[in-house]
Amino acid sequence: MRDIEIYVEGKRLDLFDNGTIEIKSSIQDAKDISKVFTDYSQPFTVPASDNNNQIFRHHYKTEITDNVFDGRVRHEAKIFINHLLFKRGKVFLNGTSMKNSKASSYNITFFGNTVSLKDTFKDDKLLDLCRYKKGVDGSDSALNLSLVGDHEFNHESVKTIFTSEGKGFGDDTSALIYPLITSRKRLFYDDSYVDSFAENFDGNLYRPADISANESQFNTRGITEVDLKPALKAYHIIKAIEEKYNINFIPNDSVGTKDFFSKHNEAFANLYLWLSNNSGNITGNLAEDDYIFKTEVPSWSLISASDYDFDSLSVDGNEIVIENAILFAGGHYLQIKPASGYLNVNWKAKIVNVDTNSVLAVVEGKGDVKTHIPHPTNAPENRYIIEFYSKTEMVNTEIEFGLREITSSFFGQTSNWEIYTSGAVIDTDTAKLSVSAHFPDMKVMEFMTGLFKMFNLTAYYIDDESDPLYNGITPVVKVVKLDDYYDDALNNNSGGIIDITKHIDVQEHSVNTSLPFSEIEFKFEDNETILMANHLEVNGEVFGDSSISVQETYDGLNLFYGEKYEIDIPFSKLKYERINGLDTDILWGYAAGGDFKSENTTPPQANYSAQNVKALLFYGIRETYISTPINLSDAGNTTSTRASNYYRPSNTSNTAVVDSEGNWSIPAIQTINFDSEQDEYTLSPSPNSLFRNFYKSYITSVFDANKRVFKLKAYLPPSFLINYKLNDQLKVQDVVYRINSITTNLNTGLSRLE
Repeated sequence: MRDIEIYVEGKRLDLFDNGTIEIKSSIQDAKDISKVFTDYSQPFTVPASDNNNQIFRHHYKTEITDNVFDGRVRHEAKIFINHLLFKRGKVFLNGTSMKNSKASSYNITFFGNTVSLKDTFKDDKLLDLCRYKKGVDGSDSALNLSLVGDHEFNHESVKTIFTSEGKGFGDDTSALIYPLITSRKRLFYDDSYVDSFAENFDGNLYRPADISANESQFNTRGITEVDLKPALKAYHIIKAIEEKYNINFIPNDSVGTKDFFSKHNEAFANLYLWLSNNSGNITGNLAEDDYIFKTEVPSWSLISASDYDFDSLSVDGNEIVIENAILFAGGHYLQIKPASGYLNVNWKAKIVNVDTNSVLAVVEGKGDVKTHIPHPTNAPENRYIIEFYSKTEMVNTEIEFGLREITSSFFGQTSNWEIYTSGAVIDTDTAKLSVSAHFPDMKVMEFMTGLFKMFNLTAYYIDDESDPLYNGITPVVKVVKLDDYYDDALNNNSGGIIDITKHIDVQEHSVNTSLPFSEIEFKFEDNETILMANHLEVNGEVFGDSSISVQETYDGLNLFYGEKYEIDIPFSKLKYERINGLDTDILWGYAAGGDFKSENTTPPQANYSAQNVKALLFYGIRETYISTPINLSDAGNTTSTRASNYYRPSNTSNTAVVDSEGNWSIPAIQTINFDSEQDEYTLSPSPNSLFRNFYKSYITSVFDANKRVFKLKAYLPPSFLINYKLNDQLKVQDVVYRINSITTNLNTGLSRLE
């Protein structure tokens, strides 16, 4: 007889004596290859005993308002078999069965830990990674991407980042870079045009060493700081996710590790996310957000004459604390008081909840403006900071935040006030680029899922306390490519193979053909940028995408097969251009397309229409001492620099080298194309595609003519269930199988193996 124990938040549930609990385990399903799976159960019931009623806190009683069991979320759970830990995960309460107006049983479902990442990330967006959560001692307790990426925005600052290794963070000298990608300006390189030629547009990158005779000409050409947008290394986004959600995705960040998100993984180390969430230039020439002068109110002081000492309003350092959200007649207000001389400057103020990152209110205007603020949601306590922005510099601005109560009596109305002031100390005299304002509109879960799909990754919690990576405080989630996961089975306690011959029910089993799809299609987000559109027109296929046809793979045999399977990647793709072919060292990305527009100005402008390219990933490769330096001028047309170092955007992780015969002397380690596309810098094909390095071995094994799907039954003992890993292979007589899934009745041990 097996003793099954289930604990919910540390408390043991009562179980039915004759109940049935089935758990299905799968890490990667051959029928759904783009998803990472986890353990889960069929819904099962437990009695509504006095003990269980206390655990679920009489969930069926709607009149209970204190200490309720939150049925909207999953709750921590453990399953034991014969007092030995079988699974860690979470339990979801589906509902309660009632008989004669009394609770009879609770219906629950068990989920493995991996699925809880969705609960953890919720609907949070990447920009939510850009704020600090204050510790109880006032210290900064989490990595903040604003700390990594925020910087002064002016010509000198951008020039320094553009031409150097980048903006550093910690021991990383290239945490943030400015890649050569433009949103509006069409770039080219030609040293033959003179200023009077109409063809010599402002996007000409050519600049001679000596410009003394034509200085004004080159001050208006090339690229400026407003033509570029920064990019943040994906590694730091992962680290910020780790910090914010208290998860360890990189338990081994040293040389030789197989942890995919490690800074030593060449397929990931120099992958960047372009910080762009609109079409047009960084300063918002084609968008609304051009408030690039930014600060936060650093502290508050009480205007003593107004002190009515409301319980619901106070300050704590730079935070405004509103308790209980009491609704007063009159209510909260915000007042912006610019200093004289700045009354015509456009400004914007945001009231931001420091715990949730939600914005309570946004106020825009110019001059002295007083605005009523909506009441926050009815929470025990809400903490806010006020961010202040201006379109041009402002100094000595004062900001007030107050609460006004209006009471009526027989003698008329009376106003009571409690007002806090920043004092006239708010200065936005330095333009700052805030990375939070430029993150693509993407959820954290979508970002993670996109990486998993691109690189065919799998993930599993380290919940074995004997594992040296186990951490009882910070959950450890091992993330590796699927091939590495199966290869690592040799390190399991089993040695990678478990003989289950004696446990097999030999009376019956089935053998099915392993041919789940007719075609597998890998697709990035569509965009209509000029080079992507041109590639489609010339080649009849989308650059970077790929499709694998079973019919074509097997030499046109008239196979019977299933449906097309699509793997949709939520990231965009750009095709880059090596300007003038191999005659320059300049590789450029252009986030524009549509119609060509030539403006009759001096110098002439000739650009395509800016496109809003959704979340773009690329490899950042630094080129130094290039033979064709880039003209980097300032937006005010007053100066220019001859830049010999820059970051080129790339779909290939490293600079490959091709010899005179067209062979790779230094191969491309990795590309982020699914097909074997031409590398835009070397103009030679790059074989190490996403499909070849991350999908090919698994998919071709599924489609192999000798591959079968076996469905067996076995009575597996607790010793097996507690110790096996999903990357173990199971041996039955002389045949070794890879596990697709195992569904086990915990009460009887009867398991259905696929």
